[in-house]
Amino acid sequence: MIGIIGCGASGMLAAITAAREGASVTVFEHNEKAGRKLLATGNGKCNLTNDNQSPDNFRGDDRESIGRILDIFTKDDELAFFREIGIVTKEKRGYRYPHSEQAASVVNALVSEMERLRVRVIFGADVTGVEKDGDSYVISYTCGGKASEARVSSCILACGGPAGERLGESDAGFRILKKLGVPVGRYVPALVPLLAENKHAKTVSGVRLEAGVTLTVSERDGDVSEYQEHGEIVFTDYGVSGIPVMQLSRFAAVALDRGGRVTITLNFMPEYTAEEVSEEIERRAKGEHFSNRSVEEALEGLVPGKLRYAVLLRAEVDPVKNADRLTDREIAAVVSELTAMTLTVTGTRPFANAQVTCGGVALAEIDPQSCEVKSMPGLFVTGELLDMDGNCGGYNLQWAFATGAIAGRAAAKR
Repeated sequence: MIGIIGCGASGMLAAITAAREGASVTVFEHNEKAGRKLLATGNGKCNLTNDNQSPDNFRGDDRESIGRILDIFTKDDELAFFREIGIVTKEKRGYRYPHSEQAASVVNALVSEMERLRVRVIFGADVTGVEKDGDSYVISYTCGGKASEARVSSCILACGGPAGERLGESDAGFRILKKLGVPVGRYVPALVPLLAENKHAKTVSGVRLEAGVTLTVSERDGDVSEYQEHGEIVFTDYGVSGIPVMQLSRFAAVALDRGGRVTITLNFMPEYTAEEVSEEIERRAKGEHFSNRSVEEALEGLVPGKLRYAVLLRAEVDPVKNADRLTDREIAAVVSELTAMTLTVTGTRPFANAQVTCGGVALAEIDPQSCEVKSMPGLFVTGELLDMDGNCGGYNLQWAFATGAIAGRAAAKR
């Protein structure tokens, strides 16, 4: 029998793939239903994968192994699998969703296939440990207050990381691996909002707008790296969020965990050069149409009102002074805040607010052809427990499905 810990995206693919190969499969799931985190993906629409499978969308220390795994179970393999069980997809800007645009459709189809294949699922099972005993593994768990054990020929750890704790996720998988002696690297939240120093945070909280985003990482050894994104950002009372910020958050989290310094620079007028923005501010400061307006009123139409006020305060310009009284120094300061507002990043929101986990088991510890731990035959690791975190857009689900399918097939053949 194959034992699978976790009935999420990766665990269900592992169970179905192994059962299709003729294996007897039991899944241990601590929640009362399958796919709880999967149900929340894509705002409930479930972004299954993405047509753009560029390696740049998958991040980790071992890019070669990431590529090898994704070449074994490709995007096309995933789409073909889901079509077999009744999920056809629709494409939006390269993003792939179930045609129903309901994550529940995906979970229901996976559960139905497991039932057809007679996969046994024990819900409410809290796994307390996994031990190797000869050529077998013993899974200890409690269910309904009763302690039990299950002996399995192979064990697939597909229980995810701590990201999304509010959805029942935890670091149980990492704890099990550590007890087994499998090295687990440091792990931090990813695809998560950032905390940032901003004394005007309450003023701008809730403001949404398009911006160019640059994250600058200064390591303790003096190395400096820059990462850039573009899209809609959201100011919050604790810092800044939005997809471009979350895309870059893993670099901030890793650097801060190592004791580095991180800043985020926001360009609210990325379509224009700084010189063009300066010319526009000068035109408003010196033009007759703005002579009777305050500086804040003269900036109307450039950025949202609450942000205009904060920009002027940060530039040390009195918002109510007449626009025609702006000095060259003040114009330069306003331009700087509009095109390069820089905030110091102090941390990230906790795992409960993160979509994925960055870090975990190094891919060097597993065979990429099977996801089997090299030092422990019969033990397989998948999904978020491995050191790979993808961009927003279906990449983390692609990884979960791929590693689950690979591990399930390999465990069955073993």
